[in-house]
Amino acid sequence: MSAKYDPAATLSNATWVAVILSERDVAGQIPINYVTNPAVSVSAACFGTRIYDREAAVKCFSNLIAIGYRRLVVDLYWSVSRRAWSFCPVSIPVRSEAAASSETSTTKTRDSATIDDDSHDGTLYGLGSYKCTDNLDPGTLAEVLDGYFRDTNEQLTVYTTYLVLNLHVAASGSTPDEPASSISGGQLPSESERAGTILGNALSDFIYTPAQLASDRRNLNESWYQVEQSYMPITEYFTVHENEKGEQSTPDGWPSSKYIQLAKRDRLLIEYGSIDAQLVHYNLSTEDNSVFSPGLLTSDVTISATTNGTLTSGCLYEPGLTHVSQTKSSWAISNQLPVPDGLSTDETMDSLANVLSDITACGLSPMLNTTLFGQTADQQIEYYRNVSLSSSWAWALGEPHDANYAGGDGDPKYDRCAIMDLTLDGHWRSTNCTEQRRGACRIGHSPFSWVLSNRSDSFSNVSNTCPPGSSFAVPRTGLENTYLYRYLLSLPETKVDLGSADPALREVFVNFNSRDVTSCWVSGGYDSTCPYASDPQQLERQTVLVAAIAGIIILIIAALTFFVKCNANRRNSRRRKRVIAGWEYEGVPS
Repeated sequence: MSAKYDPAATLSNATWVAVILSERDVAGQIPINYVTNPAVSVSAACFGTRIYDREAAVKCFSNLIAIGYRRLVVDLYWSVSRRAWSFCPVSIPVRSEAAASSETSTTKTRDSATIDDDSHDGTLYGLGSYKCTDNLDPGTLAEVLDGYFRDTNEQLTVYTTYLVLNLHVAASGSTPDEPASSISGGQLPSESERAGTILGNALSDFIYTPAQLASDRRNLNESWYQVEQSYMPITEYFTVHENEKGEQSTPDGWPSSKYIQLAKRDRLLIEYGSIDAQLVHYNLSTEDNSVFSPGLLTSDVTISATTNGTLTSGCLYEPGLTHVSQTKSSWAISNQLPVPDGLSTDETMDSLANVLSDITACGLSPMLNTTLFGQTADQQIEYYRNVSLSSSWAWALGEPHDANYAGGDGDPKYDRCAIMDLTLDGHWRSTNCTEQRRGACRIGHSPFSWVLSNRSDSFSNVSNTCPPGSSFAVPRTGLENTYLYRYLLSLPETKVDLGSADPALREVFVNFNSRDVTSCWVSGGYDSTCPYASDPQQLERQTVLVAAIAGIIILIIAALTFFVKCNANRRNSRRRKRVIAGWEYEGVPS
């Protein structure tokens, strides 16, 4: 039976949708190698309990994708005896062999395969400390991704996904908890059996390949420059050469997400990650048309943090830098997400929220490689959703508020223009567009060079107050935002004073507003329009509908919960819903 993309949880909250969508759009022209995305180890998030069940895995894959993890790091194991890849670290025997073993033994042993449960979607085998079904392979993940891409193929819902493949040799079923032996020659996967080939063939309709990148780089005039201007990558982020014919090329550039998603209609990039020493003879050269070589989409950065979640090393912000190439932030990803020991669930989630904010502000994609509180993402999705949402770099918690309501420009209840609030570590809030604030002005086209406007004004006029050589602008990445924030903190108290009662000394307009359509945040000035539909109110109606449906469901659940509690024994333990870092999650009974 084929696997289907069928998440148990989504980002249906109107504010969450506005946060994720607006950050995607504001970075839409930034080359993808400089855009941060939440990353997750599938082994930790889905198989941390060492149970490799296909049904649970499909649910876990679907959940992780639905709640915003854009980079999936996958561990695949090659079984020589089965001539197949699997997520299970142990080579699963053919069914007849395992059945014979089970019939001749009345007790389960840890040094041979036993049929642990035959009621799953595929037989669940006991293999030492692991339990694995025999039908969980790369094709399962490919089917889930295929369903996700087809279900989210409109401009409003498309995102780029990155798949990193770590390759291993499966341990022998007779010694399942011992390291696997090296393989060579005929034991290695054939060309058609290679992991990249299998996934590349299954997802060929959606992959942006190394061959496409090389072709695009050779002649920008016929690739990245041939699409509409809003899809073109920002050239300040890469090197450009021009020949005598006026043809431009780049040795190091990457396309923007808008180019990949909207111009090319692609959704996926695949990279080989680590390859175990036992696979030293695995030949990658035959797959370079569909899979990127190790390290081309990943640059690990070692980080450390305090117990309360303050980043102490690994930040890519350096005062005084003006060129992107100086930051070494291309494809930068944290080597881990520090999860402190000895804290309560609440304290741990607070610490994670803090360090995630620091990581993305420093230009790094956060990598979650821990099974949170011993529960996988098919069992307890809220923990993993909190981590994904806390990876937001732009908006303060709970912002933009009133995301699910319409309203006029002059009504202070409806805040449709964005400000950077310096008392919130440089995160943004939505405010009324008629407020009087200074504006953030970019010097030339430099990503990291900023200046403050000459005076305070309303959002509609603040662009006219930028000094010569600069223009009213908005940060497009977490690192750009940090450079603006740090610049503002360096100004004298006559311009910026975090302790002042005057909000004009604590808040600065950035060029981002949703005046046209609520929840559709756009840059480009006061009169910019929402790009999503010929009828822009369609987005507004969808957002309000989502919020209304969610509200009805919450009311029904609340009513049912009330009646259940009224009839329950008071001595029964209770689950308590808490709010951690602005996101709700279900507490675990003590």
